[in-house]
Amino acid sequence: MKKVALYARVSSDRQTRQATVDSQVAALKERALADGHHVLPADVHVDDGCSGATLIRPALERLRDRIAEGVVDVLYVHSPDRLARRYAYQVLLLEEFSARGVSIVFLQGASGVNAEDQLLVQVQGMLAEYERARLAERCRRGKLHRARQGMVNPLSTAPYGYRYVRRSDAEPAHYEIVRSEANVVRAIFDAFVHQQTPLRTIARRLNTQQIPTPRGGCWRGSRLHELLRNPAYMGQAAYGKRESVESRPLRPRRSKPRIARGGARTHRRRPADQWISIPVPPIVSAEVFTAAGEQMMRNKQLSQRHARGQRYLLQGLVVCARCGYAFCGRSASKPSSSVIYRYDTCTSVQAVRHGTARACNNPSVRAEMLDAQVWDSVRQVLQEPERLEEEWLRRSAADGAAADAQLERAQAERWVVHHQRSLKRLLDAYEAGAICLEELLPRAERLREQIRRAEQAVKEAEDRLSQNAVLSAVVTRLQDFAERVGRGLEHLDWQGRRQLIRTLVARVEIDEEQATVVYRLPSSGGRPGGGHVDPSAPSSSSAGSPGCRLSPWRQDAKSAKAQE
Repeated sequence: MKKVALYARVSSDRQTRQATVDSQVAALKERALADGHHVLPADVHVDDGCSGATLIRPALERLRDRIAEGVVDVLYVHSPDRLARRYAYQVLLLEEFSARGVSIVFLQGASGVNAEDQLLVQVQGMLAEYERARLAERCRRGKLHRARQGMVNPLSTAPYGYRYVRRSDAEPAHYEIVRSEANVVRAIFDAFVHQQTPLRTIARRLNTQQIPTPRGGCWRGSRLHELLRNPAYMGQAAYGKRESVESRPLRPRRSKPRIARGGARTHRRRPADQWISIPVPPIVSAEVFTAAGEQMMRNKQLSQRHARGQRYLLQGLVVCARCGYAFCGRSASKPSSSVIYRYDTCTSVQAVRHGTARACNNPSVRAEMLDAQVWDSVRQVLQEPERLEEEWLRRSAADGAAADAQLERAQAERWVVHHQRSLKRLLDAYEAGAICLEELLPRAERLREQIRRAEQAVKEAEDRLSQNAVLSAVVTRLQDFAERVGRGLEHLDWQGRRQLIRTLVARVEIDEEQATVVYRLPSSGGRPGGGHVDPSAPSSSSAGSPGCRLSPWRQDAKSAKAQE
């Protein structure tokens, strides 16, 4: 007796409430019983309110696991678009099920047994994908049209302080003020605008009073910040505040691609002039809402984190050569004096206090002395740019990265040709009847994967070669850059020096005796921050040559401290 499985899907909650999925299940059971199969409750797999544009669906995952275990012989589906709304996903699932020996029966559509049925299934898949795109575009245009007419329907939900009332025969959809929540909103605006209370203090008060949040949890400053920025509270709800964009993380995870595979998406806030305003009952006046926005702008400008960011010339560039921790700025002063002394200190000391690292005996450095030495080093490098060019040429000749890249590209190109020939011979064997379809599919997929890897290796080698060519051209033009910049070095202000240092310097490594300035000079292989460039050493010096001496500074600091 064959083991059967039933799969049904609807893509919206409204279809679930209308019980359209129940009609699918009933039709599938009726067909399975007519074919002489017995259907158990565990054989029915239903995805309620799941989109067909993705394969990550709970019931579909369980079904694929059962098919992979070999416990399903016949699968009943209402139509191909219930499996997926994208043609590529349909082909993937059908090939996966066929490879496990599962017979697929569609109540509406071809079974896919012969070539004509397979062609019909493919055409239905493309039509389903087109239908999904058309429906999505119609929904988008419909919501946009209703929002421009001032209807609340496109918003579908209400912020804290309101209740969304659905459309009925008597009246259209609208916002209704919830009195208890509206009083909380007015109290938040009053405390922030009139009493000048910080957001964290307001959040602490709300949590102490055990006032529930819109989505559960506790109040935080970030939630209050979003609440104060919502124009619905002054009577103008905004439609289209966010848009879907491709996800581009600022810093990718180690050994991971910069852009996630599979077209990852995220949402970002659109400019306020692109929003569509919809009239709703106001909770606060427009004057109070505008005053809250101005107060948030003043808080942003006067925030302490912005003031701290302008105090240290080498912020984020100084690291400890012993433990690898970053150096951070510290200020100290005597009670009887108004003079403030600034130091760069290894953050391992702070980590020891929290019990996360061992103590580092690398002493602190006076920030003014370190800033002056690094700035003198940058000026010396710009006054002698030929030394950077000699250093790059020396490394280019030493590591031979260009020659290695050419060899790797040639080898990868040979592998591409070899695998393509193997794939062609495999297809010829299938056409001649030497192998069956079950043998063709896995072997062809392995060859295609090997071809993709070889092509990727070719691309990476070509990128290294092109990067090497571009870098050589940049280094040869370094003389012109140094001449243009060198004329104004004496007149640069503090901000200009900071920007120039952050452009040329990758990091400053400090140990007990010296500070080594690491410039942004990639090697011929294109690795940024490839080594140490010591401006005080001869041009033939190695990467580990000594840099700025720190011992005199610390002796001067100790003597100055003793005199005080």
